[in-house]
Amino acid sequence: MSNRPTQPKRPRRSAGEEYRFKIDVYTPDTIPQIRLADYMRELSQILGETAAVHFRRLEAGSLVLVSKIEHEAIPKVRERIARVRRNEPPPDALRAYNQMNKLLREDNAVGFLQDDTAKTVIIRFPGREQVDEKFPSVREHGSIDGILVRIGGTDESVHVTLQSENQQLTGCWTTRTIAKELVHRLYEPVRLFGRGRWSRDSEGVWTLADFKIESFEPLQDVPLSSALTQLRAVPVEWDKRAYEELRVIRHGQGRKRDGGH
Repeated sequence: MSNRPTQPKRPRRSAGEEYRFKIDVYTPDTIPQIRLADYMRELSQILGETAAVHFRRLEAGSLVLVSKIEHEAIPKVRERIARVRRNEPPPDALRAYNQMNKLLREDNAVGFLQDDTAKTVIIRFPGREQVDEKFPSVREHGSIDGILVRIGGTDESVHVTLQSENQQLTGCWTTRTIAKELVHRLYEPVRLFGRGRWSRDSEGVWTLADFKIESFEPLQDVPLSSALTQLRAVPVEWDKRAYEELRVIRHGQGRKRDGGH
């Protein structure tokens, strides 16, 4: 009979659960590492519980990215995936789902998320098979603010480039008559008035297609603090009617209130 002390039993680690994300056009040998990182980032956001989701391995054939979920996080991950399937995802999961589809479209690929236990596809990412929703362009009168950075052209339609919010708007044009006046405002802030055409993509981003400049006005490039000082200096007179209108705006129509807020 041995007198050796018995070793305490180590707690048994839970096996957790694995999910397999498959991309049909890549293999582990062909996908660029930086692109793999893009897919891994969006997959992590879709699964959620990022501290409990771990990269396990890549499988051969079509590229299969295997993620392991810690046992304690399995119910939350399952519920999150179920919400994505029901088209009721949390905002961050919806953003990641759309971004994943965008990556797949760019790579001419389709993606599949499988529950490794059930061996079934639980989320399908259409990727290249997704048809972009088409939106008709909108044409209307409006105005655009920005810095005038270029005027040029040899025909009757003079092209104008405007720097606005860190982007260059190149679809603007006008007549020679207006261009002769506008050229004196080169590299200065202006407000252009006219009729423009805007288009919207499937992600809800609006883009200016073209804009016919019919008139313009110069803008003062002053600091916000100076503009506020000028506003405060404007004399304002409040009469009884103005106070009554303010009361209606705050409290609505009805009996006049006695004091309070």
